[in-house]
Amino acid sequence: MATQKDVAKLAGVSVSTVSRVMNESRLVDQETKKNVEIAIKKLNYKPNLVAYGLRAKSSRLIGIILPELVHQAYAMIAQYIEARSSDKGYSALIGIHRNEREREKWLIDEFQRRNVDGIILQPVLDEQNVSTMLKEYATVPMVLYGYSFSSNQMGTVCCDNYLAGMMAAEHFVNLGHRRIACTVGPTNMEYLRERLDGFRDGLAKHNIEIRQQDICECEFNYQVSGTVSGANAAHQFLDGRELADIPTAIWAHNDFVAIGIIKELQRRKIQVPEEVSVIGMDNMFLTDMICPSLTTIGQPIETMATKAVDMLLKEIELKDRYVPENIRMEPELVIRESTFACGRNP
Repeated sequence: MATQKDVAKLAGVSVSTVSRVMNESRLVDQETKKNVEIAIKKLNYKPNLVAYGLRAKSSRLIGIILPELVHQAYAMIAQYIEARSSDKGYSALIGIHRNEREREKWLIDEFQRRNVDGIILQPVLDEQNVSTMLKEYATVPMVLYGYSFSSNQMGTVCCDNYLAGMMAAEHFVNLGHRRIACTVGPTNMEYLRERLDGFRDGLAKHNIEIRQQDICECEFNYQVSGTVSGANAAHQFLDGRELADIPTAIWAHNDFVAIGIIKELQRRKIQVPEEVSVIGMDNMFLTDMICPSLTTIGQPIETMATKAVDMLLKEIELKDRYVPENIRMEPELVIRESTFACGRNP
């Protein structure tokens, strides 16, 4: 395997000059740079990144920690972060915390031991516990993804979840719905509370109050313990009720849950959207493949992932001079076939 010394000998320069070329230093003239690059190509020289990292005190590695990859949205987040990192000359390590606090902590520790330059994290914990986590064991630059966290400790990039709730409410109201239900994720997560708050406030603007029995907390997976999680939510809205008391519209905070709700409604011969309209959240690819296709609130995942990487690299470069930014991206209402004008009296 070729070494830097071999490259230097073939190019007729010093080892330090080869190093400057590889580091894109402006101190090397174009003719010398060209000769070194020809030698690198001819010898098929591959630098030892571990050794380089020790010398430069930079691994050119970014850690990505997410709840899971099964959900398409998380897979897309990982893909876009990795792509942007690669464009900027960094590689990515991916860890999955499975919504387990101890595993999240272990992954942060493990990535730091592997000398990552920084971490992009979608956390398990709520705001108070995130703050504690940072003080106790985070020692590298970190950006929180998809999470509202007003702090001067770290940068955050998220969708405006409150606005997402407002958009869903306005769409239902504009279609004439008044008896409206909602499924939410774990309410210890601030960004999920923001979605519900926006939804409630959007309805309240039109003097509509969502009843407690029409709010269901459920897991965000399509299937939980062998049952469809959206179907479990639908049971709460349907079981033991007369048709006149069934909500005419349901907003699910997750496309998987929305699809599960539609499946259960169809199983019970309740027409979607003629009798019950359904909105999801995330705008996954499959939302346009089901029947009826799903109206949903889309998050600008690619833009958010790009901004998270750029923010992290800025913090890595500026170190103590970095001033954390808290960026909120605007969601988009994507109207498809699962919502329709209310066909029942409220």
